[in-house]
This record gives sequence, structure tokens and C-alpha cells, in this order.
Amino acid sequence: MVPPAKWMAIAAPLAVGLLVAASACRREQAAAKEFVVATGWAQEPEPAVAAQKATRMALERLAGKPLRGVIFYENFPGHPKEREVGALVRKLTGEVPSIGVRAIPYCDQGALWENSVVVLAIGGQDAAVEAVAEKLEDDRLELGRRVARRLAQVRDLRLVMVLSEPNLSFAPEHVSVENFLVGLKQTLGEQVMVFGGNGMPGEGERSVQFLDGEAMEGAVVAMGVGGPVRFIGSNTNEFEPVDRLITVTKARGKWVIEFDGRPAAEVYRQLSGKKPGEPISYDDTDPIGVDLGDGQLYVRMVLFEKKAHYTPEEAQRKDYIEESKDLPIGSLRFVAEVPEGTKARVLVYKNDPQRILRSAAAGVERAIALMKPGETPLVVLTSSCCARRYRLRKLDPQADEVRQGIRLASGATAIAVFGLDAWGELGPINAPYKGLPYQYQQHTFVSGLLVLTR
Repeated sequence: MVPPAKWMAIAAPLAVGLLVAASACRREQAAAKEFVVATGWAQEPEPAVAAQKATRMALERLAGKPLRGVIFYENFPGHPKEREVGALVRKLTGEVPSIGVRAIPYCDQGALWENSVVVLAIGGQDAAVEAVAEKLEDDRLELGRRVARRLAQVRDLRLVMVLSEPNLSFAPEHVSVENFLVGLKQTLGEQVMVFGGNGMPGEGERSVQFLDGEAMEGAVVAMGVGGPVRFIGSNTNEFEPVDRLITVTKARGKWVIEFDGRPAAEVYRQLSGKKPGEPISYDDTDPIGVDLGDGQLYVRMVLFEKKAHYTPEEAQRKDYIEESKDLPIGSLRFVAEVPEGTKARVLVYKNDPQRILRSAAAGVERAIALMKPGETPLVVLTSSCCARRYRLRKLDPQADEVRQGIRLASGATAIAVFGLDAWGELGPINAPYKGLPYQYQQHTFVSGLLVLTR
């Protein structure tokens, strides 16, 4: 028989060991945060069938985890039942917050052109989601502040998804696109990233937005996503920057009057290889890159050129003609302000589909390379300019930015993909510009990786 004193000598260290092991187990369980995402997609002639199939697929892939929020893109422009898509998604997902917009969607399998719905389901015990809508108004600063204030209470807020229509960023001269972003940043701070884009327009540049099943127009819909996650963003494009760095020496609002003391259009034509008087194709292939240093560029789109005489098509842009009535010939209208003193490079389009595809891969590769040890990739989010799609389809109708771009990025073959073909893409830039880590962009593949942190 073992004496009681000896039992105590044996049992006490054992009990302490068991307590330490149990405590470590509890700490490990507490450290294991639950945040999951799942994508679903469908192409069907009827919006109801596509919405149901895509939503059910996403919910099934969520594998029983509690649903916290839903984002979706639908592509049924002009269909009499298009506006019912939001209600159908909400019927299947219950009362969780949801936002959506009309857009050509991207998913794990590639870009889905006609008659399609793609759904991103966000779930898990540690996911926090809220969604809001605000009507577009000219006071973009206050608009950004209102959206931010309504989402600021989301627990551990890390990402704000913003969806709207082209009017948000393609605005009159007196409306500042950047002020919307300034309003967001002033309220949310540096740690919250902003991402999204504008949906496909119909008549009058209007698109369709959705909030919690309700269809609307002329609005910004936004979703705050919080939890044990981080968003790593990037932006890339297919253009070749010229060697010469130019400076904006005279500007007014969104009009650049002079580069390096000479008419802006003259300098642009010279550096891009265009002949004197050769048209600048505006929203098709003629941006400039604002120089952010260290080889990083942020694209600004040229929208219009002040001329002595206009083609019949150009003459229809009475808004730009009125804005520039007291400006000299050769002034260029940009989508947003390019202030005096800005350093920039003319960007040249090379008519090469592989440059477009490689730029998609490069953006995702950059995000993957910036992951920290212990982080797990959840989903690739993309906002790709519609002009990239036009160019890619013209050069190679079979090319696909997901299958031949994103999927070629090192480490990206098995990560879920959720994206849209944007008419003004919103997201991170690779270095701050005007104090902002994100911008409304043009001609750009804006992408990011949502990762689970530990």
C-alpha cells in the first residue's frame, strides 16, 4: 500500500500538469477565431433561377456556419424581373444584412457575362456585418461621413465595401469624388480599408443597387465587415509608362491646362506618339499615371479635350464644353482633380492582351506576398475597369482575367474569387495620394486579399 504522503507527492504534480494542459487547450480554443466566406454562382435565363442557385450554392459551401452577411452582383440589365433579385436573395438568407449591384460578375470559374448572379456569403461566430444605404448628393464629404458613422460601430471593423453607380465618380466639375473618400477616412481612421466599385449603368448613367432585398437607384450601398480579418490590397494596369516625368504647371478643378508650361494635350500627344491633331480617345486608351514614387503609379483618366472644333459626337458633351468655355485650347478634362505640382507620366497602351492578363496576376501575387505568417487567405476581391474588359474582348474574345490572370498568380489557384466589372473602381493604391490610402481609379485592376488573422 502506498502511503498517503507519497500519493500526494505523485498526485500534486500530475494535477498541476493537467491544469496547465487544460488551460493551454482553452487558450488555443479561444485563439481559434471563426470567420468564413463562401462563393456561389449561376447563369440562367431567368433572374429568379440564377439568384436561387447562386445563393443556395454559397450557403451550402458555408458548411453550417452561422450566416452574417451577403454581397451579390447580378447581370440582368433590362430584364423586367431584374429588380427582384435582391428580394430573392434575401428570402433565402433571412434577415442578415445584404448589399448588391448590377455588374458583370467574376467568380471562381471566371467572368460570367450574360444572365448571371454571383454571391459572397460571410459567416462564422466572430464575423460582424452591417449594411447601409445613402442617397447620392453633391456634398460628397458629408455623404462619406454619414456612411462611415453608420458603420463605425461594427465590432472590429476592418473593411467597408462600397457599391454605387457611375454618377458617384463621373461627376460634374464642382463635385469632388475624393471628398467622399476623405469623409470615410476622417471617421473610420487608418485601419479600415475601403473597397468596391460602380455597377453597370443603364439609361442616364443609372445602375441598380440593392440593400436588404430592396432595389434602388442613385444611392451608395455599403457594408462594414469586422472580425479577425485583414484586407491586403493592390492596384495594377497594363500600360507602359514613358520615361519622361512631367509636372502639372497649370490646372483648374478637374482640368489640366498645362504640363511643363505647354498645352496639356500637346504634351500628351508628343509623349504618347500621337500625331498633331490626332484624336485622344478619352475613356478608351489614354490615361496618365500620377507618380507616387518608388515606381508606383495611380491612374487618372482623360475624359475630354478642349478644342476649337468638335466632332458631332464630342459636341454632345455640352457639360464639358460649358465647363471649359473660358479655358485655352488643348486643356484636358480628367475624372478627378490633378492639382498643380503633381508629377505624372503619360501611359501608353500596347494592344497586347497578355499585358492585361499579367497585370491581374501581378496584383494578386503582390497581395499574397504581403501576407503575414499564420494568416489564411479567404477570398480574392476584385474590381476591374470595364474598359479593360472592352480591350481584352476586342484583342482576344476567349481571354478571361480569372482563369488566365488571377489563377496564374503564385499561390492563388485554390482561393475563392469574388469580383465585378466596374465603371469606376474603388480600392487601395500602392502608396498614399493626397493623404488617402485608397482612391477611385480608372483603367485599373484593383484587387485585394481578405485573410484570416491569428
